[in-house]
Amino acid sequence: MRRIVIATTLLICLAFALAPHAGAKTAHASAKTAPRGFYGVIPADDPTSTEIDRMGAGRVGTLRINFVWGAVQPAQGAPLDFSHYDAIIGEAARQGIRVLPTVYSSPSWAAQKTNYPPSPQHKGEWQTFLQAASARYGANGTFWSENPAIPKLPVIDWQFWNEANSPSFWFGKPNPKQYVNYLRVFHRGIKAGDPSAKILLAGLFRTPRVRHGIRLDRFLPKVYKSKGAKKLFDAVAMHPYASTPKNALTSVEATRKIMSRFKDKRTPLWITEIGWATGGSPHTALVVSPKRQAKNLRKSYRLLAANRKRFKIAGVIWYSWRDIDGGIWFQHTGLFTSALDPKPAWSAFTALTGGTP
Repeated sequence: MRRIVIATTLLICLAFALAPHAGAKTAHASAKTAPRGFYGVIPADDPTSTEIDRMGAGRVGTLRINFVWGAVQPAQGAPLDFSHYDAIIGEAARQGIRVLPTVYSSPSWAAQKTNYPPSPQHKGEWQTFLQAASARYGANGTFWSENPAIPKLPVIDWQFWNEANSPSFWFGKPNPKQYVNYLRVFHRGIKAGDPSAKILLAGLFRTPRVRHGIRLDRFLPKVYKSKGAKKLFDAVAMHPYASTPKNALTSVEATRKIMSRFKDKRTPLWITEIGWATGGSPHTALVVSPKRQAKNLRKSYRLLAANRKRFKIAGVIWYSWRDIDGGIWFQHTGLFTSALDPKPAWSAFTALTGGTP
């Protein structure tokens, strides 16, 4: 089954948030300052049941996954088959881990390329898929009634796309108004299946310095300015990749200021990706030693936890769970090697969560 990797592309992440720190709290925080769900991971590839069990032992609280329409309906008109995600969501629930699905990518029959949203003529089929997904895994989902032996841990939050301000993930040319138009369909579909569901915006990269990339501080305001958009989402999300944990927090603070400018102080802010790599190219501030990766993880979570209430940070997702084969830096951001040997960062993570490394 084809997998779509959620990762910030090479060119996008050559630029980091290097602005000086603007006065957020310094951190002497521990896991006690934030609930279990605050501490999350995202795998580059869908995890096995063994991997999910290990996440459970480490007290991972949130598992962000790429929720692929094509994995559920590979052929047009085919019946929806959720068995792949049944296995992941069911095993996560057994381990006390709540799943955060990011609905990203389209089947080949519904879009020109898989990293495009569905073509306009397929919006109706997409909405049907979204409704069926939230009706299956949401608060009163059929998955839970069909599997009473599995602890009920429904999907609460559904994220619409990944890094929609980057041409690597949204068409060939990102467009905030176009994104909002699809967000309307997404909202209708998810809410029809589970009225209590919450909608997250795509995790936005702060400075996608590639052709047609749109900075977060331009993209997000245009979303807010789109008619009726504010009623279509329940949380904002961002990816504060940065040279240091302190600069990552600066990015978070800047995003919260944008939200406040649009009178959205109460809306939660998710960090749906953050991380540093232990290898790969090019050699930038995001490629560090295993020891430094662990230190950056520990400091990032402590800073973000210490400022959780101030900036209304709902959760922080480390990218990624384990390395995958390849020579680019974002393929080496794992808490584990590709052979599933733990890096020092895994011990740092579990020290924060109180889990078993």
